[in-house]
Amino acid sequence: MTLVAAKQTPHITIASEQDFELLYKQYAPFVLRVSYSFCKNETLAADMVQEIFCAIWDRRMTLAVRGSWENYLYRCAKYQFYNHQRNDARFRSAQDDLTAGSEAWDDSTREHIEYADLSQNVNALVEQLPDQCRKVYRMSRQQGLNAQEISKELLLSEKTVKNHLTRALSFLRRNIEGLFTLFLMVA
Repeated sequence: MTLVAAKQTPHITIASEQDFELLYKQYAPFVLRVSYSFCKNETLAADMVQEIFCAIWDRRMTLAVRGSWENYLYRCAKYQFYNHQRNDARFRSAQDDLTAGSEAWDDSTREHIEYADLSQNVNALVEQLPDQCRKVYRMSRQQGLNAQEISKELLLSEKTVKNHLTRALSFLRRNIEGLFTLFLMVA
């Protein structure tokens, strides 16, 4: 059977491997041109041709083409292009979702590390405070007590507690600013 003669028949089938080879040799350049006209990418067009002819080979026993091969292969190329566009859009959407999610994860991890590092530096600075000043600071910042409650618990005047807090906070502020300056010089 020749494919040219088969154009006249109402149902065109591929009966043998030779029929398929003849179909490929005769129509692959046509399908390549049509595919390229859709996608404007030679590599993608060649991949589309391969996929079209692989699908024809896989369905050769059940495939019955009505009409001409040109019309059938043109429609195959068009649908193959649409499928590629749809799959590409899904891939890009999934990739964008992953990228957006990973940026949030990266930021949270970095922020967590920076917070832990800053907490460690602040705790090291708190250890440098005098004993009574350190006690007052910890009761205020870690236990959440106010100056009046601290003064009752430590048997100090409220004014002394406020002085200790002021001293501790100014010491921490000076030293933390120094850490940031050092960090900016290193970075």
